[in-house]
Amino acid sequence: MVKELVVRLVLLCSVVSAADIGGYAGGFLRIGTTARSLAMGGGLTAAIDNGFAANNNPASLAFIVKRRVTVLHHFLPMDRFFVSSSFATHLPPSAGVGLALIGAGVDNIDGRDGSGQHTKTLSTSEYAAYISFANELIPGISIGINVKVLYHTLVAGKTITGKGTGIDVGLLIHRFEKLDLGIVLQDFNAKYAWNTSKLYEEKGGAYEEKFPMQIRLGFSYHPGIFEVNGDYTFFYNGDVVISQRLRAGGEYQIMKEVAIRAGIDNFLPAVGGGINYSLLKRDDTYVDYALRLGRAGEGLSHIFTYVFTF
Repeated sequence: MVKELVVRLVLLCSVVSAADIGGYAGGFLRIGTTARSLAMGGGLTAAIDNGFAANNNPASLAFIVKRRVTVLHHFLPMDRFFVSSSFATHLPPSAGVGLALIGAGVDNIDGRDGSGQHTKTLSTSEYAAYISFANELIPGISIGINVKVLYHTLVAGKTITGKGTGIDVGLLIHRFEKLDLGIVLQDFNAKYAWNTSKLYEEKGGAYEEKFPMQIRLGFSYHPGIFEVNGDYTFFYNGDVVISQRLRAGGEYQIMKEVAIRAGIDNFLPAVGGGINYSLLKRDDTYVDYALRLGRAGEGLSHIFTYVFTF
């Protein structure tokens, strides 16, 4: 019995850790957008994040109390960049609304011709603008939606752009004293529409590059001075599950103003911490940091988030 259980666990870990959807469109939206979330592995589907709540679960916007502005800078190796900013506010009596912008890309790409000679330095960038809304249907249960406008630029001889839209829908159960549950359908119908006629002339044309759709199931357990979060994600290409992801982590309050965190994202570790202090009003400012260990060859990532509430 014990041997069978061990075998099952090993097989599960093998499937999850081997999951790789890096070749699919929309990878920058699968990274995460606050240092607090990333330090705990990113699995905050059922948690109410002080930063970019709507990215984890748009339904969590219904439970925010104060207005908040968040700025993130993700220091990445290999000339990559990732930044985001967001605003969210309570909408009486039982709703919340948010706006956000996410940007990512790569600079200083060494362009070469067919013979291997350097041509020019290239770059690529992607952006997503969010409009989010959530409402508490009955006490402790909310639904929410993100509507995303997508824009992707590639420079390869000539500049071409891909444009599109996508939708996230979330449900959050916030009825229990110590346990929250959440589910999110992410990147529904998300895609880039491209036209490569400028680049390839008669061989070019219009085509669509679809994002893999995600279904995320998560929990958040918060009995007191510590919090444990986790989620499991199924990635779909059409009706087929192409990958899975496990994320989990926790936070421990050393004191009211200071927290330390750790987590895993598909068994890649992350650690971090946060400080809450008073700038204009009591406890109105948060500064969070996360350190993530990337896959082989990626190096370390340093993430900083600044959150101001008012």
